[in-house]
Amino acid sequence: MSIFSIYRKAISNFSVCVFFAGHIFAFQAAKPAPLPDEGSGIWTWFSYLLLAGGLIGLSFYLWKRSQQKQPETAEEEGSIDQPWGTAHHVDADEEIAWFSKSKKPKKKPKVVGPKAERRNGGDRRTKVRPPRAERPVLSTVDTVTAARAYQEKLRKYQYSQLPVHSFIQITEARPFDKLPVGYDPDLLSAIEQAHDEFEEEETFREIAVKVLAKFKTRNAVEGLSQMALYDLSANIRSKAVNALVDFDHESVFETILLACADPTREVRAAAARGLFRLSFDRAEAWKRIINTDDKFRMSLAAKAAIESDILSKSVDRLVHQDMKIAYEAFALVALVLKAGETQPLLDAFRNSKDDRVRLALLHVTAVVADPESIDAFKVLNDEPFSGEVKERLKDLAEIADAVAA
Repeated sequence: MSIFSIYRKAISNFSVCVFFAGHIFAFQAAKPAPLPDEGSGIWTWFSYLLLAGGLIGLSFYLWKRSQQKQPETAEEEGSIDQPWGTAHHVDADEEIAWFSKSKKPKKKPKVVGPKAERRNGGDRRTKVRPPRAERPVLSTVDTVTAARAYQEKLRKYQYSQLPVHSFIQITEARPFDKLPVGYDPDLLSAIEQAHDEFEEEETFREIAVKVLAKFKTRNAVEGLSQMALYDLSANIRSKAVNALVDFDHESVFETILLACADPTREVRAAAARGLFRLSFDRAEAWKRIINTDDKFRMSLAAKAAIESDILSKSVDRLVHQDMKIAYEAFALVALVLKAGETQPLLDAFRNSKDDRVRLALLHVTAVVADPESIDAFKVLNDEPFSGEVKERLKDLAEIADAVAA
């Protein structure tokens, strides 16, 4: 124990004694003065002596008790007479040896197995591969065969997921609201002007087109359709087509389609632009022509679609992922088959590089089940196609026999 600790404890004990002595003296001072007859005050001085003796005894007792708590040896807390550097001596060599020993890495146990490299500190992304001698060696022929088999399986799966595979019948077209009949005098006069085959003045016929375009009625559509298909002036025909396009009604579709096969480039361009500006469903429009069951009418529509290249663009859309686009192509191909115009479809079948397109064409032909169209596809049986395409061609022949029976 240091000398400062001893002094601190002595001062603390003395303070306690002074505290108690102060309280006793204060108690004695508060007592009233003794009367003359109470004695000469010897008892008062005697109490003071007892108090002083008690304080001295208490101080001695406290000092003795503090001495007993001191450490028995000076090595435990350090000697007072020794300097700090001697009491807290550190051996540098021993400390360095201990530090090196504690930092020495422990040997990790070897792990045998596919996780050996990762556990022993290797790259986690590196996979342990078996030795080259243990891996199976595939020949080039086996590799190519496996790749082709996988591609064939994937192709079949993709075709089975296409929307065209789900079209199994040609339904009735949805009805639409017909336009009213107009009886305005100007309208009736313009209609007469449109039907007048002997009117040689083009200006009057152009005025008639403008008047008819202002009346969205059934007889106005008929007058404009007459001029769009049969007027002698290509300028008048193209303007009549544009007026019908602005009507944007289901009743104008067939006229605009037929105008796509016009001999004049100006009229064909106006009809082609207008056909894709129409906002109603064109698949329903194709089905309305099929539902008429009019062979001549269907033939005209099919030829117009063929000459305007609408059919050639629609064949590849049979395998489109969008159901709306695929169904429109499905309805158009069905119309062409119903009309008996199969030669463009046979050419597309031969020239296509995608078996999915061929299978889609055979699927539409099977749904339509027209005997003449199925007979036309028999010429493809002897041509080199894939095994699945040939199998579908045989199935198509069986459908023809069933329909004929």
